[in-house]
Amino acid sequence: MIYRKMTSFAIRYSSLVLGFWIVLTVFFASLAVQLPNALGDHGLVTEGQYAQVQEIMSREFHLPEEPVIVLFENQTGKSKRAFHSFISRTLEHIQRIRGVNVASSPLERQGMEKGKVAYALLSVLPGSAHDKSRAIDRIREEISGDHSFSVTLTGKPVIQEDVNRSSKHDLKEAERIGVPVAFILLVFTLGGLLPAVIPIIAGAMTVIIAMGIMYGIGVYGGMTLSVFVYNVIPMVGMAVCIDFALLMVSRFREERVHLSVNEALLRTMATSGRAVVVSVGCVILALISTFYIRMPIFNSVTLGTLVVLAVSLLINLTLVPALLYTLRRRIYSNRPPRNIRRRSPWLSFISTVMKRPLASAAMAIVVLSVCLFPIHTMQVSVPGPESLPKNTESRMTAEALLERLQPPYVSQVSIIVKDKNGEGGAGLQSRRTVTLISREIGQDPRVIKLDTIKSSVKGGLYFITVWLHGNETSKEVMQWVRDRTNQFAESNVLIGGEPKYHQEIHDEIFSRMKYVLLFVILSNLIVLSVAFRSILIPLKAITMNLVSIGASFGILTWIFQEGRFGLEPTDIAIMIPVFIFGLTFGISMDYGIFLLSRIQECYRDTEDNDHAIREGLTVSGKIITSAAAIMIAVTAPFALADIAGVKQLGIGIATALFLDATIVRMLLVPSLMKLFGKWNWWMPFAKNKG
Repeated sequence: MIYRKMTSFAIRYSSLVLGFWIVLTVFFASLAVQLPNALGDHGLVTEGQYAQVQEIMSREFHLPEEPVIVLFENQTGKSKRAFHSFISRTLEHIQRIRGVNVASSPLERQGMEKGKVAYALLSVLPGSAHDKSRAIDRIREEISGDHSFSVTLTGKPVIQEDVNRSSKHDLKEAERIGVPVAFILLVFTLGGLLPAVIPIIAGAMTVIIAMGIMYGIGVYGGMTLSVFVYNVIPMVGMAVCIDFALLMVSRFREERVHLSVNEALLRTMATSGRAVVVSVGCVILALISTFYIRMPIFNSVTLGTLVVLAVSLLINLTLVPALLYTLRRRIYSNRPPRNIRRRSPWLSFISTVMKRPLASAAMAIVVLSVCLFPIHTMQVSVPGPESLPKNTESRMTAEALLERLQPPYVSQVSIIVKDKNGEGGAGLQSRRTVTLISREIGQDPRVIKLDTIKSSVKGGLYFITVWLHGNETSKEVMQWVRDRTNQFAESNVLIGGEPKYHQEIHDEIFSRMKYVLLFVILSNLIVLSVAFRSILIPLKAITMNLVSIGASFGILTWIFQEGRFGLEPTDIAIMIPVFIFGLTFGISMDYGIFLLSRIQECYRDTEDNDHAIREGLTVSGKIITSAAAIMIAVTAPFALADIAGVKQLGIGIATALFLDATIVRMLLVPSLMKLFGKWNWWMPFAKNKG
C-alpha cells in the first residue's frame, strides 16, 4: 500500500517533486563547498590517560599538546653563533604571527640541539581547521626565503594539514576518473544516454546535499568531523545512489515493455523500491554499530554515511520515480520483448554452475581461501607521517628529526604522578610513588633510562620520562604501557606519550569490534529473515559477505605489507578494516538483495527452486554485474590517492565488491542454493511455500 501511495504522489506531483529537490540541492551546494573548513584532523583520539597527560603537560610544563615543530639544520657548516643568531631571528618573526606562540626554543631548553641540528616547538592557539591552516601557511611564509640554513616544518598539525590538502586533490582526481567511467557503464547497461543521466543526477544531488548537511552539523551542531568525511561521502554517495537508481531505471524499462506507465512505475516501486529499502536498512544496521567505538573518526564518518543513505533513499523513492514519469516517452524502449532465457549468456553460465554445484562451490571456496590466507600476517597501526608521499616536507622533516635527535627503535613514555587529593599538597605521597616507580621501572630490562622533573608550581606533581627499547607501535612496547597502566592504577599515576596513544587507540577498536560484529550479524539476520521469509538465505548471505570482506583484507595485506606493484611497504591503517567492514558489508547487500528478491519473486510464482535460481540470475545478471562495476569504478580510483589510508580504503572496498559480485554472487550463491533446494525457503514457526 505504501509503495502505491508513493507512486501516485510521484506521478501526480512530479513537477513539484523535481522543483523541491532542485531547490534543496542549490541551497545545500552553498554549504557543501565550505565543508573542508569544518573538518578537523583524522579524529583518531580517545579520552583516556594520554589526553589527560597532554593537558597537564601543556598547563604545568608549558609543552603544547600538539606542537608545530620547526627543524633547523646548519648544512653549510657555519659557526654556532651564526646558527643561533639565525634561530633567534626566525623565532622572533614567528612569534609575531597571530595565534602562534613559541613554546620551547633550543636556545633556552637543553636537549633540543644536537650537533648541526636543532628544533623548536610552536603552539597554535585553538580554532577552526581553517584558522590552523592559515597559521601554518603564515609560518611557512616566515621561514621561506634565501638563507644559509635549512628550516622545515613538521608535527601533527602540519602533517594533518598536508593530509587535508592531499585529500582534496585525491577526491578531485577520483571523481575525474570514476564518474565518467560510471556514466559509460550506465549507458551500456541501460542502452541510452538519457536513462544513464538519471542515476548520475541522483548520485550528484545525494553527495551535494549530504556534504551540505554535514557542514551544518560540524559548524552549527558542534560535532568534530574527521577529515575522512570529505572522501567517504562522495565515495559512498555516488556508488550507492547510482546503483539504487540503476536498479530502479532498469526495472522500469523492463516493466514498461508489458505495462502502462503508471503500472510499470508501481511495479518498479514494489520490487526494486522495496529492495532499496531493505538494502538501506541493512547498511544502516551495519553502520550504527560503529558508534560503539568512541572516537570522532568513526562517529563522524558513520554519521556522514547515514546522512548519505537517508538522502539517497528519499531521492530514489521520490525524485527518481518523478524523473521516470516526466521522461517516460523519451526513455521508453518500444522494442518487442526478447526471449531472455534463449539469448542471455547468463543462462548458459548459470545452467553449468547448477549442473555441477559441488564442483562450483569448491572452486569458489578455494579461490576465496587463497585470498584469505595472507590475513594472518596483517599488521595494523595508527597512520603517521609515513601515510604521506615520501617527498612531502612534513614527512621528510619528521623522519630527519627521529633519525638525528632520537636513537633508533627507542620509544618515549611520559608518566605524571599526582597526590591522592589532587595536584597540590606537600607532595609526600607523590614522592613515595615516584620512588616506587623509579625502583620498579628502573630494574626493567626494556627501560633504557628515566628522568624525573618536579613541577615548580604544585609540589605534588612530578613528570617522569621513560626511554624504552622498541618502536612506539610495537606490540611489546604497547603491552609494556598496558601492564604499567594496570600496575599503577591505584597510585594516582597517569601514563602518556606516543606508545600510550597507540595502545589506547588499539584497545578501543579491538576490544569493541567484537560487539560491533555481533550486532551487525544479528540485526541483519533478523531484517533479511523477515524480508525473505527464510533462515538459510540470510545466513548464507551474511556468511558470504564476511568471507568476501575477509578475502579483501587478505589481498590488502598482500599488496601493502609486501609493497606489491611498486607501492611502499606499510602497515594497514588501523581504521581502514573498520571502514571497509562497515561500508562494504552494507553496500554489497544492495545487489545481493536485488538478486535474492528476483529469485524470491520467481519462487513465489512457481515454487520451483531450480527454475527460480536460473530465472532470477538470468534476468538480473547483467544489472548486478553493472551495479558492481559502477561501485568499483567509483571507489577504485581512490587507489591512485597520495594518502596511504585513502588508497587502502579504495582498493579494499573495490576488491571486496569485485569478489562479492563475481565469485560469491555468480558462483557460490547459485551452487549453494541448488544444493539446499527447498530448504532455502524454510522458516520456523511460519507457513512457507515448499
